[in-house]
Amino acid sequence: MKKFAGLFLPLIVLTLSIARAQDASDQQSPSTQTTSLEERAASDVFIADASYVFESEIHNHGSFGDQDAGELNVEYSHRFHISGPIYFRAGLNYNRFEFGKTFAPLPDHLQSFSAVVALEYLVGNDVGAFLQFRPGFYTEDHIGISSFDVPITLGRVFVLQPEKLFLFVGVNTAFLRGQYPVLPLAGLVWRPNKQWTVDAVVPEPRVTYSPNENIGFWVGGQLAGSSFRTDRDPNILPRKLSNAQVDYSEYRAGLGVNWNPSDHWTMTVAGGYAFQRRFNFERAGEEWKADGAPYVRVAMKAEF
Repeated sequence: MKKFAGLFLPLIVLTLSIARAQDASDQQSPSTQTTSLEERAASDVFIADASYVFESEIHNHGSFGDQDAGELNVEYSHRFHISGPIYFRAGLNYNRFEFGKTFAPLPDHLQSFSAVVALEYLVGNDVGAFLQFRPGFYTEDHIGISSFDVPITLGRVFVLQPEKLFLFVGVNTAFLRGQYPVLPLAGLVWRPNKQWTVDAVVPEPRVTYSPNENIGFWVGGQLAGSSFRTDRDPNILPRKLSNAQVDYSEYRAGLGVNWNPSDHWTMTVAGGYAFQRRFNFERAGEEWKADGAPYVRVAMKAEF
């Protein structure tokens, strides 16, 4: 677990720094904090998310030993106002998975460097519709044309009952994804009152109970992962795994708490059980699966 400590420590330090800065900002006079809706919507958004899955057996027609896994996801973006409710969002994302060593012919890490480019239609401070592109390199280490991809997501929210019931529909496509390169998306968001929210939308469906505006307790699931290109390795067996496409995924369920000390940022602490981790080399016809194991997660989102 020591090799994964680096995923959590920078996130914790950064979160405390932002919290201190936010406390200082909150102490300013009301006149310095007053902004228009347009200025608040065209905001900077920073997201940092770190998780760790404990060791479990990994297998493919036999055991290849125990493996743990860690993930770090960091993203920054800025919204630019175009006209009326239409905004352009641009930013950068870095996502990295680290894996413990086993006897399996698997990478010890996978990572992506991508831009975030989106056109968004905002209703108040909420996104009502969007078209998002994430061009970048999804790789083990080598950066080249074979590891370049442009995942695209198109989505829209329909109001079925004002302030209470919403329908989300969309589609996601990724050229590097071997299994299901095109995925339809659909889900419901139900807010029966101020205390309860049922968010039945992937990748993080959850039910949240908020006794007040600052705290939210939730139970739910999470689908983590992405598609990558591994490096060329003349020594790997089977040889077809050299420079191969791989879909990596984790299926989790757990409990968590969101802390919202202000409208500007949210801290999340969660834990639960990862039912399965999977390396699917779809185009090479090979697959490795890890048994279930507990996981912990710390995340932060700041908007300013």
